[in-house]
Amino acid sequence: MRNLCKVSMQSEVAVPVQELFDFHLDTTNLPKITPPNLKVDIIEIPKPMHKGGIVVLEVTKFWLKQQWKVEIIELNSPHIITDKAIKSPFAEFVHEHTFKEVGRNTSLLCDNVYFALPFAPLSSIIIPLVKQDIRRMFAYRHQETKRILEKR
Repeated sequence: MRNLCKVSMQSEVAVPVQELFDFHLDTTNLPKITPPNLKVDIIEIPKPMHKGGIVVLEVTKFWLKQQWKVEIIELNSPHIITDKAIKSPFAEFVHEHTFKEVGRNTSLLCDNVYFALPFAPLSSIIIPLVKQDIRRMFAYRHQETKRILEKR
């Protein structure tokens, strides 16, 4: 097993945990919380979402289109969704979303991203830039999740 880098982010969202979980389980919400410098097109999603389900996305950044194929490797409502990239620009990429109730109508959204870059050890020089990019993306996702869900 290769050494994986980790990026984490958490935010409180003023909604019940089930509502927060359901919002993230619905992959059609992904474009709504994606930063403007990225474009995400959903090519294929399982209905209903389930462990072992495959999600296919086309992600465009800087005019470069890349297909991502991810497998849902863990799904436990309303607590956790974990997906693992089968096809992506990363050598390895695992995204764990956890959801915790912290009050009657308040939940904690936690995102942990574990990744390895291709062409290691040569690519190790850009790890800080990749981490910064992932942090920015998830800061935006958390901000938009709060904005959308808390105004309902």
